[in-house]
Amino acid sequence: MARRLDVLDDLVAAGGHRAPFFNLYAMGTQTEHRPFPDTTPSGEASLNMYHPDLQEALLAGAKKAGADVKRGANVHSLSEKAGTWTVEFADDSGTHAVGARLVVGADGRASTMREWGGFTVTRDPEHLRIAGTLVHGTSVPDDGVHFSIGPGFGSFIAPLGNKRARMYVVYVGAMGDRKLSGKNKLPEFFEISRASGAPGAWFDGVEVMGPLAEFEGADQCVPAPAKRGLALVGDAAAATDPSWGCGLSKTMVDVHALSTCLADNDDWDAALPRYAAQHDDYYGKLHKILSWMTDLVWTAGPEADARRARVFPRLHEDPTGFPDAPGQGPFGPCDEQARRLILGEA
Repeated sequence: MARRLDVLDDLVAAGGHRAPFFNLYAMGTQTEHRPFPDTTPSGEASLNMYHPDLQEALLAGAKKAGADVKRGANVHSLSEKAGTWTVEFADDSGTHAVGARLVVGADGRASTMREWGGFTVTRDPEHLRIAGTLVHGTSVPDDGVHFSIGPGFGSFIAPLGNKRARMYVVYVGAMGDRKLSGKNKLPEFFEISRASGAPGAWFDGVEVMGPLAEFEGADQCVPAPAKRGLALVGDAAAATDPSWGCGLSKTMVDVHALSTCLADNDDWDAALPRYAAQHDDYYGKLHKILSWMTDLVWTAGPEADARRARVFPRLHEDPTGFPDAPGQGPFGPCDEQARRLILGEA
């Protein structure tokens, strides 16, 4: 999607790190070393990037394309009159009100824009929790991403190049709230990371560069995230469980879908429902695939262990036939046969 949006080269130039392999470790044993370019429809590697660098690169691109980017501005309200939405914001020069043919809300998982716009939000029950931080000085191989599964918890590492990486711990909230936020929780965070089966040397001597923070991961979404003059994208429209790492990818899909709908139709009142329908279709498929993957990986007990023993070897042998959030997102198999395959029923 970054390539389709013509921002990939800018992101790589600003520090985006291309990692061609997906590595899976189960209880300390590597079970998968999968080349993304050979096993995904796009033929692309994973793109890992420090979020502030990504944001700066996109803002610079927006300016270059002619956008007026206002730093240090705070939006106070959103109001609608006769189908036109007005945004009120304040900056160093005072308070301003700006109306537009279209207002796009892209203000994240805790979006205020969707509340002001009168959208309804649905939420899944709480289940997985994820904690993460940024480190420097790690020896983790930077040619791939690394997912290690331990007994009821896991670790995920996304290298950023130059011995930097984002490191995460994922666990089932019902097994106890670990509250992995703050400096005093760093020893426990790295203890769990090692216990997941990831090589301990990856964590030895690392320097923590960012805050450690934990988040509850339940999906939340806005059905039909667009109405006359107003649209939502990214986590404001639908936030997937961050344990699966699909948030920025889905945001780029949203931006591509919305921009294409608007470019293809001068009647934006007709284009926005089309975007909303497309969004609900691909998000709904992604939501189903992630729920199946959650059941496969995170369900406990002998029956679940037996399922993993059946499914993981087949997934390793031919990943292209499975519902596949890392490689295909919502654009891979997503029917009843796909569900039965990933849950070991076929």
